[in-house]
Amino acid sequence: MSEWIVVLALGFIVAAAVAFPLLAGRARYEDVAALDADVERYRQALAGGTVCGRCRFANPPGSRYCAECGRELALAE
Repeated sequence: MSEWIVVLALGFIVAAAVAFPLLAGRARYEDVAALDADVERYRQALAGGTVCGRCRFANPPGSRYCAECGRELALAE
């Protein structure tokens, strides 16, 4: 009997883990312009070498420290 309870509980957990992202349905970007702006910000950070190695935040070019987590950024050579 207890084995069935464990199997049912695990099944419920798996179903919830799969269904949650589908049911949440919240888009991160309201419009295409916001997405394009975020992509451009990451491109500038990649070109400037200011993407944080810890949290992957795209900092403005010339930054010495991450604005998200505070880690010192590696100097671009």
